[in-house]
Amino acid sequence: MQASPKTKIVLVGLGRMGKNHLRVLRETPGYELAAVVDAKAEAPADLGKIPLLRSVADLASIDFEAAVIATPTATHHDVALELIAMGKHLLVEKPISSTYALGAEVLAAAHAKSVKLAVGHVERFNPAVRKLREVIKQGALGTPIHFSFTRVGGYPDTVLHGNNVILDLAVHDIDVLRSLVGTVKLEHSMCHVTWQEGVFDTAEIFLAAGTGASATVHVNWITPTKIRSIRVTGTRGVCFVDYMLQTCELFGGSLLKPVEPSSTSFENLQENYRTTDRIQFGVRKEEPLRAQAVQFRRFLTEGEAGELCTGSDALAAVLLAERAVQVDQGRTRPKTAPTTQSLPGPDDEWV
Repeated sequence: MQASPKTKIVLVGLGRMGKNHLRVLRETPGYELAAVVDAKAEAPADLGKIPLLRSVADLASIDFEAAVIATPTATHHDVALELIAMGKHLLVEKPISSTYALGAEVLAAAHAKSVKLAVGHVERFNPAVRKLREVIKQGALGTPIHFSFTRVGGYPDTVLHGNNVILDLAVHDIDVLRSLVGTVKLEHSMCHVTWQEGVFDTAEIFLAAGTGASATVHVNWITPTKIRSIRVTGTRGVCFVDYMLQTCELFGGSLLKPVEPSSTSFENLQENYRTTDRIQFGVRKEEPLRAQAVQFRRFLTEGEAGELCTGSDALAAVLLAERAVQVDQGRTRPKTAPTTQSLPGPDDEWV
C-alpha cells in the first residue's frame, strides 16, 4: 500500500510554545516542516535545511498547505488573516484572538476562503481529561454538581499589552468545562493586580452550566509552584484530575460497599476517612500537544475534527474571558474595607 503524502506545514512563532510545536511537528508522522517564521529568533541548531524566514510574506515562495500560529496572542488576528488570504489551513494557539470581535473576523475570513481552522485548546487532548469525560458519561460519578478548576503558577517572562491571566490561563479551563457540560454562562468574577500595574494576574471566575452544575475557575501567575487540577463533585463521589501528572481518581463513601459508622468517636471518623473507597482509573499517558497534532492532520486529510476546538467553541472561550474582565472592571470597591465597631446592618456593603 502506498503511503499517503505528507502534509507540508509551516510554523509561525518560535517562542516558548513555538519551540514545543517545532519539536512535535518534527516528531509526528505525516508532517513535513516546510519553513519556520519568526522576526527575531535565532535558528535552532538542529533546524538543518529548513528555512527560517522573517515574515509571513516571505512564505510566498514556499510550497505548503497549512500553518501553526504560535505567536503572541495580540498578533493572532493579523497573522491568521494573512495566512487565510493565502488559502492556508490553520492551527492557531489558544486563544483564537485577544478579543471576541477579532476572533469573529478570523472565523468569518476562514469560512469565506473555505479554510480549515482549529484553535489549540490542547487540554481537550489531555488523557486525564479524556478519562474524566468517560467517568462522567458512564455515571460513575453520579450527576456532576460542581466543577472546581485550579491553574496557577508561572508568571510569563513578558506580558504584552492586552494580555491577562484570564486570557492566558483561564481560557483553558473554560473550554474544558464547556467540552464536558456544554453551554455555560458567567455569573461572577473577581480579578486582582498584584505585581504589574494594570495587569490582572489573579482571578476567580464563577460559571453556571446549562446542565444545572456550577463551576469555579481560579487562576494566577504568582503561586511559586505550578498546579493544574480539576475537582468534580458528583452525587456519588468526588473526582480529582491532575492535568500535569495525568491522573484521574474517584473518591466516594460507598462506591464499592456501604459505609456504616460504628461509633461517633474521633478515631472512628479518622478510620472511615482512611478507608473511603478510592478508585484510580487507568490513564494512558500521552503528550496532549502531540495528540492534537495527530488530530489536526486527520482534520486536514479526512475532514474529521474530533476533539479539536473549532468555530463557536473557540469564540466562546474568548467571550467568557472578556466578560469576566468586564464584570470586574465594572465593579467599584474601595481598596481597603472600613473598620467599624457598630453592629452590621442589612444595607452595609462591608460587615
